[in-house]
Amino acid sequence: MPEQHCLVFIKAAFKKVAFFLICMNMLTACTTAASPSYAFITNQLSDSVSVVDTSTHKIIKTIAIGEGKRPAGIATSKTGHQVFVSNPEGMEIAIIDTETLVVTNHIPVGAGPVGIVSNNDGTRAYIADWYQNIISVVNVETAKIIATIPVGKSPAGLIVDDLQHRLYVANRDDNTVMIIDTQYYGILNTIDVGTAPFGLALSPDGKLLYSINVRSSNVSVIDTQQAKVVDTIAVGEWPYCAALSPNGQTLYVTNQDDSTISVIDTRSSSIIDTIDVGDSPEGVDVTENGQFIYVANWGEGTVSIISSATNKVILTIETGKGTRAFGQFITKTH
Repeated sequence: MPEQHCLVFIKAAFKKVAFFLICMNMLTACTTAASPSYAFITNQLSDSVSVVDTSTHKIIKTIAIGEGKRPAGIATSKTGHQVFVSNPEGMEIAIIDTETLVVTNHIPVGAGPVGIVSNNDGTRAYIADWYQNIISVVNVETAKIIATIPVGKSPAGLIVDDLQHRLYVANRDDNTVMIIDTQYYGILNTIDVGTAPFGLALSPDGKLLYSINVRSSNVSVIDTQQAKVVDTIAVGEWPYCAALSPNGQTLYVTNQDDSTISVIDTRSSSIIDTIDVGDSPEGVDVTENGQFIYVANWGEGTVSIISSATNKVILTIETGKGTRAFGQFITKTH
């Protein structure tokens, strides 16, 4: 082949390869685009879940859970594309597909499911049974309970640490927090905290656990490696739940009787702000980018949306009756 023709052939081949790579990159970008982030808000007295698009702060769908089911707890999985809803009156959990936004299954679990949490990939759901004083472990694929773990009286808040293979349980009527091994389902430690612990929050590195103590109106700070309380922070009246900023430096605590949020600097264990929200706030969660805090207001059926930059409510949206959202209710990808 003459040299000139050879060069022309090589250039043409390179152009085809470059075009192919560009197309492949475009296709890959399309298929790996981030899924939208939603807030799934349980409305206990309306038997529904409101789905809020966190990029627009608008409700895009209201999902009926079933008459008389009374949805309360909520849990999202990071990679499983599922949301788990505890239904105390229905004695079951419901599973919602985060892509189609429809209920795909109902799984019977026992007399009083309230607190609920999932591991990262959504293969396991852990349910706190308020009346039977147990944690039920559900294999999501088979929709079967594979283990039950006896715990303290009236278990409520749950947090999973996949890296450490741990489940944390707040036992409200025992005034304790338990640490459970998620591989063998054994209790590793029982820690005394304040009066009536309910909600829990775990630092991003897993080193600090925050127990929200309803009747003593404070937060117990637990060193998870030492399994002991290392600090106590006074907050508002009748605190209920808490959520951390993505960097773990700010803790947001709902105070039911004050209708406020206590904003805590976790480095100094001090309250740096108090934010007025709706009546009787319960569930709270933070968007993945840390820009907004969503607060479920039980008393008025609304969600208050707070800007983390200003610590001000920027919007209040109506959801349903008995808005609760007890648990981690905003979908995250990392």
